Amino acid sequence: MSNDLLSFEDLNDLLAATVEGIDEPAPAAAAEGAPRGARPGPVPYAELSYLVIEDSPTMRAWLRTALADAGGKRIDQSDTYFDALNRIRQKGGYDVVLCDYILSDTRDGQQLLEEVRRSRLLPQATLWIMITGEQKYEQVFSAAELAPDDYLIKPITPAILMDRIQRAWDRRSTLKAATQLFDAERHAEALEVCEKMTESRARFAIGFRRIAGECLLALERYRDAHDHYEAILEEFPRLPWAKLGKGRAFFHMDRHDETQEILEDLVANNPDFLQAHDLLAKVHEQKGKLEEARDLLKLVLQKNPKALHRHREVVRVATATGDIDSAIEAFALMHQHGKGSTFIRPGDFCEYANLLMASGSKAARERLDNLSANIRDFHKSDPEFQFARQMVNYSIAKAAGKKDEAKQAYAQMREMMAQSKLDDTAIDTSEYMAMLTAAAEMGDEKMAEECAFALYSDHLGNTSMIDRIDTTMKEAGMQGLATRLREKATEELRNLNVAAVNLAKHGKYQEAIEEFLRLADTNRSVAVYLNAATAIIKFYHEITQGRARIAPPDHRRYSERMDRTLAYVGKHDPGNVKMAKIATEWRNLLNSPAFR
Repeated sequence: MSNDLLSFEDLNDLLAATVEGIDEPAPAAAAEGAPRGARPGPVPYAELSYLVIEDSPTMRAWLRTALADAGGKRIDQSDTYFDALNRIRQKGGYDVVLCDYILSDTRDGQQLLEEVRRSRLLPQATLWIMITGEQKYEQVFSAAELAPDDYLIKPITPAILMDRIQRAWDRRSTLKAATQLFDAERHAEALEVCEKMTESRARFAIGFRRIAGECLLALERYRDAHDHYEAILEEFPRLPWAKLGKGRAFFHMDRHDETQEILEDLVANNPDFLQAHDLLAKVHEQKGKLEEARDLLKLVLQKNPKALHRHREVVRVATATGDIDSAIEAFALMHQHGKGSTFIRPGDFCEYANLLMASGSKAARERLDNLSANIRDFHKSDPEFQFARQMVNYSIAKAAGKKDEAKQAYAQMREMMAQSKLDDTAIDTSEYMAMLTAAAEMGDEKMAEECAFALYSDHLGNTSMIDRIDTTMKEAGMQGLATRLREKATEELRNLNVAAVNLAKHGKYQEAIEEFLRLADTNRSVAVYLNAATAIIKFYHEITQGRARIAPPDHRRYSERMDRTLAYVGKHDPGNVKMAKIATEWRNLLNSPAFR
């Protein structure tokens, strides 16, 4: 199918798999004449601001004229990816963006949309309409996955353009009350708006129901989210995003078997719905099937190789399985498609350079040279990339056997690491891991100790990461030091745990619960999970005795977290006696008169 042209019907079906259609289906009651709400009215062209992104001067002028003839006045134009990105960053707030898919500076409209959406450079209310002459499957799907408001295929007429802008405007204007609250992370208020609009059977009610599901997930009301999506699927059994929402709810409840069943059915019927593949890969990973997760992510990248965030996921999982070749290839594609992108982090240069240096092949040395040119051309004056630049220089020198140059680059890396500590600036895991590897190679035990302890402290409970640190230290002959550092990090975590225990001992159960839950999310420790569950049990005992009260949202959230805790401990320590007692006590509490 990948080389075939799609019909307009195929395009509509494809877009429906990832974004709800512009003319969304109404519930049956609404279709029978129930009120749907007033239409937003015609597009106020004279009041809006526009950005036209098109590398063809003829087409750019045509689009500008079409908007001006409709009444548009504030119309900016751009002919390249980077110029458009700079305009959006500097000005922002565009109401309508018309973007050609194929741009002339090696980047495309899909990558620009990804950068803008993931960096939140424009509000959700901005209309983004993709325009292209291409109907080939790869281009169409890449854009559809990132949910443009519409997708127009040339040739187009002014009438078609205005009609599609009007339809997109109708939908965005209707949903704006909810999307603005959601953008501001006021999820409870957004949910209330969505519920009212759904009850009144407003136009685009299915859009409000979709936002409501996202709100429930954001509020950690996972059982409510499951029921919400289940109700939608009873009306619209084939709606892919609702199936995905139900799967996400199950996943957050640690019900991975049910999640897998839903997702496998979803991808079988919608093989190009890549978000479903992403979540299925996470399910495989949670179930310990890392090779399956890696293979699925690589398959997804074949469908859309320009999604930079997935390359990083492939690297992470491939590294955990020891598949260095797949990690290197994923990094190569990331740096090829992401030149100059804000999604490329300093750690991506560090980790890739480390892998290439370890490979030692002629091809790896050539890639190191390309990586050096990349960071020099696009991040030369960016202070965040100073350490990464020296790491690349160090790797090139080591791979070429130039010891003096390697020592010089390492000395600068060490100085930057010390300065970052004085400045209290953040250092990411990849940079710490790169420095640990370099320190081990250079025999710098003091720096190796500093980096290893920081990494152990941040990743206790992360088996694959701990194994990487252990292996690096063992290969450097520092196995005994590694054991002592790991024990020290564990003791410090225990001390943090004690602080939460003391809160509970003094009757500050809600504060203790929040601290335990934070530690559990960070460290994934069975002991911390059980302490969190114990604090919840003690707090609920206080409620049943009338000595404490709980708001309904907190009750729902604690119930959700208790379910997740019991599921997690049951999976990782099924014979745990304390877990069985907590589960029994929890059921008794929920059946008490206070919670009926």
